[in-house]
Amino acid sequence: MGTQSPFRNILFPTDFSKSCEAIADHVVGLAKASAVKVWLLSVVPRLEEWHGVSEMYFGPFSDSALASFERDRKALEAERLKMLRSFQEKYVGSVESEIAVTSGGVADCIIEFAREKNVGLIMMPTRALGRRRQFLLGSITAKILHDAPCPVWTSPHPRELNPFRPYRRIVLALDYRSLSVPLLVQASEFAELFGAALTVFSAIPRAPETSHHFIRELKKDLTSTLEQHLGNSKVKASIRLLEGNPGELIGNVAEDIEKADLIVTGRGRLDEAAAHVHSHNYEIIWNAPCPVITL
Repeated sequence: MGTQSPFRNILFPTDFSKSCEAIADHVVGLAKASAVKVWLLSVVPRLEEWHGVSEMYFGPFSDSALASFERDRKALEAERLKMLRSFQEKYVGSVESEIAVTSGGVADCIIEFAREKNVGLIMMPTRALGRRRQFLLGSITAKILHDAPCPVWTSPHPRELNPFRPYRRIVLALDYRSLSVPLLVQASEFAELFGAALTVFSAIPRAPETSHHFIRELKKDLTSTLEQHLGNSKVKASIRLLEGNPGELIGNVAEDIEKADLIVTGRGRLDEAAAHVHSHNYEIIWNAPCPVITL
């Protein structure tokens, strides 16, 4: 493994759900590999913030406690702190860690805590296992992916998460319209940390009116540009260019072709006209057969 971590300490927000328990092994694995501290955070949400939160948030408290939620916030925070200490001991006791409890909007509190503590990586499940599982991404996860001040690690969405093992094959999913050199470098740092092979993948949209000649020339130009970027940045990686939607292709590329155990991708852009993230990141996370780190 490499000797220098590509990120600082890890923030692990937990709601004590089964999905959070499932990723604890990965949090510990990454913390050990990179020799960084883990912050365990529990947020006591405002009543209006229950949307998108796991059912497990409700489990530890009685109906009477929920009815007096605002009035008894301090008591709830104290109870959550006890739960967090127990969770810490059971799941992350083998690495350096600290715990914290706060109140407010769940996503906003997580983002603000990450800024305050200068966190280098947020690790969280893609979605909870509660009543909101039918949605593509929970509202909390979606907001954190959009606004977090640091990279975000998410678990595979539609399947069970395998136990942690050091990453051996990493796929970097790049937008063919913006072949970012900083993303290449950051992805290579993750690969170096684990001694993993890195593949740069980009999908070229297929349209009926697009000629095969145009696609061939575009692939040629993209390959040349990528090879130049790799050479200039001294990054070792293979290149794979395919035709189609990146969100739909990523599962096949990562699982069947590259046998990847981690996907790295960049943040989307804000499409002001549509007022939403204009990218395939959500599709990539949904279809990924392995964890995804969004830089």
